[in-house]
Amino acid sequence: MAGRIVVSARNMDETKADADVVEFRLDLFPSLPSLEEVKSVKKVKILTVRRPEDGGKFEGDEEERLAIFRKYCELFDYADVEVYAGDEFFDLPCRIIESYHNFKRTPDFEELKDMVESRRGEIFKIATMGKDRKDVLTVTKLLCEYDKVVAFLMGESFSFTRVLAVALGAPFIYCSAEKAVAPGQLSVDEAKLVLSVLNNGKSFCLK
Repeated sequence: MAGRIVVSARNMDETKADADVVEFRLDLFPSLPSLEEVKSVKKVKILTVRRPEDGGKFEGDEEERLAIFRKYCELFDYADVEVYAGDEFFDLPCRIIESYHNFKRTPDFEELKDMVESRRGEIFKIATMGKDRKDVLTVTKLLCEYDKVVAFLMGESFSFTRVLAVALGAPFIYCSAEKAVAPGQLSVDEAKLVLSVLNNGKSFCLK
C-alpha cells in the first residue's frame, strides 16, 4: 500500500482526478454531496471534516461535525480524525486515520513519538510546518521507527519531505487536483512524475 496517491478533493469534479485514493474534504465542499454522489466514486475514499485550527473551514461544533461523520462514514474506507477528538469519533464503522496538524512549528521528536505510540487510529498522519533541517530529521526518524505513519513538513521549501515519506514507507502521499490545499502540497501530476522519475516507473518504497 506504500505510496498510494491521495487527491484532496474540494468538490465532486476533483474526485475524478487520476489518483488511487480520494480524500473528500467536506469542510471545503461548496455544499455537502448526496450519498449517491459519494457512492458513485469507485475508489478508496477518505472522509475528512477539518476545523479552522487544523487548516479547514468547518465552523460548527463537535456534535455537528460528528453528525456528518456518522451520516457518511459507512460509504468510506477511512475517516480522518484529529488526535484531540473525543472517543466517539474513533468508534465510527470504518478505519481511522488519526491526524495531527501544526501550522506554526514542528514539535520535537519525543512529543510526536508520544502521540504515535498513543494512537487510537490505524494510521497516524503528522503534518507540521517546517523551519530547518532539524525538523526534517524529526519526521524522518518517525518514519524510520514506526509503521503506518504519514509524516511530512508543510511549506514550499519542504515539499520534498512528502516524497521522502513515501520512500520510507508512508502509505499515502496527499496531493491536490490543481490548487494546493496545504502549503507545499504537490499536484497529482507532479507527484506521479516525481515518483516515476525517482524509481524508473516502479513502486517507490525503501525497505
